[in-house]
Amino acid sequence: MNQYKIENLSNAVAAICPDILDRVRSDTNPRSERRLWWELSSCILSSQVPYPLAVAAANAIDEKKLLLNAQSDIENLMPQLVELLSTPLIVEGRSRKYRFPVARAQHLTATRATITSETGSLRELVNNFNCATEARTWFVEHVPGIGPKQASMFLRNAGVSYDLAILDRHVLNYMSRLGIYSGTKHFISGLKQYQLHEDALCEHAQELDCPVGLLDWAIWIVMRVANRNMETVAV
Repeated sequence: MNQYKIENLSNAVAAICPDILDRVRSDTNPRSERRLWWELSSCILSSQVPYPLAVAAANAIDEKKLLLNAQSDIENLMPQLVELLSTPLIVEGRSRKYRFPVARAQHLTATRATITSETGSLRELVNNFNCATEARTWFVEHVPGIGPKQASMFLRNAGVSYDLAILDRHVLNYMSRLGIYSGTKHFISGLKQYQLHEDALCEHAQELDCPVGLLDWAIWIVMRVANRNMETVAV
């Protein structure tokens, strides 16, 4: 990506931010219990899995409403989820198999049991937190299979907060180009380290006058295009 000057990347990101902000403001989809469970399950299912495949799996779970009933039989939920996630899914017109049906079924079942015990409702749980950081910490500590990136993505996509960064490989690559990330990893699993690098991106977000949770969305778009163009040049 040497042909792309950081000024060009930063300017492209800054140009996209207002459009993303307008899109978020025009979102009329209510923060319903069903939407929250769809967003949370898609984030859990997306770990080490292409996002379109995770979305297809989340859609299948949502269609059966397996996670919506707080009074559902937890013992029967696990085999139902395993069976569903073991069934081939149609993704972008192709039949695909989900990679971790048993492990993710365990994670989703444990999550449903934990939230049922905590507040009964995912919506009530989300509304009880004092701030986004507190909410993210709770999800990282109590929801199996979810790290700070997935927890931040859930809270952003559900419209709970735009003050948390989703530090995926595209964002970390951008931060490396900017000189505010010197690590070699494409993911950050520890919450303490995650927050340190998030603080650096928050400062950049303030410079661009864009919420960090929307800035990383713009970065993701720009870096994917830049990477795709580089692959075309290489070919």
